[in-house]
Amino acid sequence: MAGIWDGERLELVEMHRFGTSSLQLRGRWHWDILYLYSEILTGLRLAVEAYDEDVVSVAVDTWGVDYGLLDASGELLSNPVCYRDSRTDGIPELVAGALTRELVYEETGVQPMFFNTLFQLAAEVKERRASFLAAKRILFLPDLLNFWLCGVPATERSIASTSQMLNPLTKDWSSPVMKYLGLSPELFGEVIEPGQRLGPVTPEVATAVGCSKVEVVAAAGHDTASAFMALPQTRSDFAVLSSGTWSIMGLELEEPNCSAAAREADFSNEIGYGGTVLFIKNICGFWLLEECRRQWLRDGREISYDELVSGAELATPMRSLIDPDDPAFSKPGDMPAKIRQYCCDRGELEPETPTQLARCIYDSLALRYATVFEDLSRVSGQRLNGLFVLGGGTRNALLNQLTADVLGLPVVCGASEASAVGNVMAQMIAEGEAENLSDARTKVADSFPPKSFLPRIDSDLLKARERFEALLAARV
Repeated sequence: MAGIWDGERLELVEMHRFGTSSLQLRGRWHWDILYLYSEILTGLRLAVEAYDEDVVSVAVDTWGVDYGLLDASGELLSNPVCYRDSRTDGIPELVAGALTRELVYEETGVQPMFFNTLFQLAAEVKERRASFLAAKRILFLPDLLNFWLCGVPATERSIASTSQMLNPLTKDWSSPVMKYLGLSPELFGEVIEPGQRLGPVTPEVATAVGCSKVEVVAAAGHDTASAFMALPQTRSDFAVLSSGTWSIMGLELEEPNCSAAAREADFSNEIGYGGTVLFIKNICGFWLLEECRRQWLRDGREISYDELVSGAELATPMRSLIDPDDPAFSKPGDMPAKIRQYCCDRGELEPETPTQLARCIYDSLALRYATVFEDLSRVSGQRLNGLFVLGGGTRNALLNQLTADVLGLPVVCGASEASAVGNVMAQMIAEGEAENLSDARTKVADSFPPKSFLPRIDSDLLKARERFEALLAARV
C-alpha cells in the first residue's frame, strides 16, 4: 500500500495485495516467510516504478506474537511457526504450575491466550528443537522483515508487548517470565519505540526494487497498534474495535490497568504509539468466515464476501447462534462442519447453507461485541456511549448495523485500511510531515470521512441475547 501525502490529504493506493495463509509441513503449521518477504519486495518495486524518487520510506506491520529464530550471523534457522499450531496445547497449564496467572498478569498485563509468545517459547523449551537451541537472536515478524530490508535488527515495543513477556509499566522484559523460560533479554536485543528510523534499505534491496534512497521506519509493528493510530477522533467515551481476522475491542489509555477485574475479564495492556496503552480484548473475528471460505474452495466452490453479505442480509436473523470464542473454532479445519456440530450439540438450529452460516457468524459476532463492550465499560469504570470501528470490517454494513442494534448505541466506522493508515502516519512523523500522533490524526482526519450506523429497535434481540449468554455461560 502506498501512502501519498500532499500536505492536505492522505491517499492510499494499493500497489500489490497478497495472501498470508499458513501451510502445514510434517504436522506443524508454518508461515512461508520468504514468500511474504518476496511479495513485500514486489510491492515496493511497483511503488518505485509508479512514484520513482518520491518513495522516501517503507514500514512493516503484521499480526502479533509470532517470531523468527536467527543464528549468530543473522541467518533464519527455520520457517516461523504459525500461532494457531497445536504445539502449545497444554502449555498454558504447564506454565501456570510455575508462574501463577495472577503473577503473570501483574508482570505483563496481557490476556493469557494459548498462542502468546510466552507459551510458544515455553513449547520450544520443552521440545528443545535444534533451531531453537541454536538461536542467538529472536525477532518478531515485523522486526524480522525490517531486518531483511535494512540490515538493522531491532525489537519494536508495540509488537514486543503482544508476547506476554513485556512489563507495561517498566516497558521492559519481565524478569520472572524470562527467568522461567531460561532466556536472556539479549536474545531480543534493544527494544525501540515505534516511529524510529532504522536506516536505508540494503544494497541488495535497493537493486531489487530500483531505488537506494528508501529509508526503513519501525512503524507500530503490531497491526492493531497501527490501526489505533488511525482513529478518526479520540473520544474517551467511545470504545474502539479493530475489525479483521481478529476483532480487537478496547480503549486507548495513558496508563495500564492490571487490576484483578481486568485480569478476570481477560483484557490486555499492550503498548501503542507514543507510549499509549491499548487496553484491549481479542475476539474471534472474520477468521470464522475465512476458514469457511477456504473449506468451500477445497470443496470446489468459490464464494465472494459480497455474495455472503448480500445473502446473509436476506437470511433469517438470529436463527443460529454460536460463541465465536469457543475453543472448538480456534484451529484451522472444516469450519462449516465445526459450526454445525457446535449448533447440534447445543440445541441451536444448524446452518445449512453458506448464507445461513454467514448470517450465524455475523449475528454471533455482534452479540459477542456487546458482551465485551459491557465488560470494557465495567472494568474501565467508564460510561461508553458508542463504538469506533476500524479495519476491514468497516466495509460490512450488515455487521456494523447489527452491532449498533445490539449495543443500542451509535457505531462510527473509520478507515477500512486502518493499519496501513497508521503505518503511513508513523512514517509521516518520522519524516517530519507531522509533529506527533495528535498532529498526524488531525492532518489525516478529513482523508477518511467516517460513516455512522444508528441503532434500530428490535424486540427479538432480547431473546437472542438470552440464548447467546447461555452459550457463553456453558463455555465458562
